[in-house]
Amino acid sequence: MRFNSVYFSYPFAADPVLRDLTAEFHEGWTGITGDNGAGKSTLLMLAAGLLEPQAGKIEGAGGLYCPQRTDELPDQWEDLFYDSGQEGGRIMSRLGIAPDWPYRWESLSHGERKRLQLGLTLWRRPEMLLVDEPTNHLDREARALVGDALGSYSGIGLLVSHDRSLLDRLCTRCLFIRRGGAVLRPGGVSQGLAEEEREALERTRLRKELGRERDRLAAEADARRRVVEGSKNRLSKKGLDPKDKAGRGKINLARLSGKDRAGADQYKRMENRLAQADRALSGLDAPALRKQGITLAADPARTDRILALPGGTIPLDGEEDGAGRTLSFPDLLIRPRDRIALTGPNGAGKSTLIRYLVERIRLPLLYIPQEISAAGGREALEEIRRENEKDRGEILARYSRLGSDPYLLLQSQLPSPGEIRKLLIARGVFSNPAIIIMDEPVNHLDLGSIRLLEETLAEVSCALLLVSHDEVFLTALTDREWSIDRRGLLTIR
Repeated sequence: MRFNSVYFSYPFAADPVLRDLTAEFHEGWTGITGDNGAGKSTLLMLAAGLLEPQAGKIEGAGGLYCPQRTDELPDQWEDLFYDSGQEGGRIMSRLGIAPDWPYRWESLSHGERKRLQLGLTLWRRPEMLLVDEPTNHLDREARALVGDALGSYSGIGLLVSHDRSLLDRLCTRCLFIRRGGAVLRPGGVSQGLAEEEREALERTRLRKELGRERDRLAAEADARRRVVEGSKNRLSKKGLDPKDKAGRGKINLARLSGKDRAGADQYKRMENRLAQADRALSGLDAPALRKQGITLAADPARTDRILALPGGTIPLDGEEDGAGRTLSFPDLLIRPRDRIALTGPNGAGKSTLIRYLVERIRLPLLYIPQEISAAGGREALEEIRRENEKDRGEILARYSRLGSDPYLLLQSQLPSPGEIRKLLIARGVFSNPAIIIMDEPVNHLDLGSIRLLEETLAEVSCALLLVSHDEVFLTALTDREWSIDRRGLLTIR
């Protein structure tokens, strides 16, 4: 499959998502990486034939697209579950897919939904497979299952992910999308990022070297300019006594000698060299110097507790009569400066418990759910557009410091899940919450944005309750753990 000078822009957007993209994709996995909103999902949809480029050509478009969102039960799921052969059962076993999952889709965790979605896609055995963020929402065990399943695929695969270990494990090349352009690099994402960093350092070195040469040429050109201007003044007859024939003769003789003309020629040549140095400098990309990192206005609550909840049980499958699975928890206490990690496998009930707690906290809080629907994303963007100019400007400034372009956000009709997550975080600066609750906050975020979010949360002095499968993220930010096991029992550690 090949992209030939592909150009794509969404309606009413001032800037294209992809500009003059040329790349060829062969058998095996190619990683697609870039900042939130850079056009990664758009590239997959173009490759699948779900979108058409405005210019250029895509040869061999088609295949199956496995989207990032898990809102809806995939169409034709019955084909996998009632496969008369052995392949369907083998894939379901390999991904740990339970037979009842389609019938309780609404109660499934997003990690379980993603595995079902991937299982159906792999069962169809397409010649080209286009997968968007397959390990979002997944615990460590499920990530290993998905990695093994994708590793068995032998066709042309395009993989959008911020999961470095998965990209390094599966991919023999990675396409790095940066501001409408793209560079294809060999190897996994770590190798590609290292090469990108080396190239950036080399550009910085060349800019410094060319800058010093440009400054030297500018100083020499200025010196020659002063010499030429001095010569012009010396050879001017303006103000000379008309009767001073000797003085006029000397000036005429100097003009005929050509010495001053030679000085002027040298000055012109120096100006040309200076112009060449300026063009060389402009041809090197200057590193982005956008200010990054935000401060959340979040202070400790002026009380000794944010929540005190007696022990109890919560139904997990929507069965209020106790016929379904339940989550059991002991007495729960959240104090103003607590930093709590809520952990457990997919489907254990972490998101259910979070929603249960949010309904019972009476103090100001900032809550970022695990998944925001497409409709919720559109509404969040419209709310920002309706804000007064001052508040909207402040929100978008903080959004920018989380590593994304607010100009592109305002042009979009449907922001990516990562963009919406950043927008909700940026809007949270006005709530001055007593507690920040985030359910899988690093899902959908690019690698740079995860680092910026981690730095932001490290600075707040209010309580934190975080759900994440990113162990590095939790270790950096929390000092207590609420752990739910597969039996639905919560233990405080």
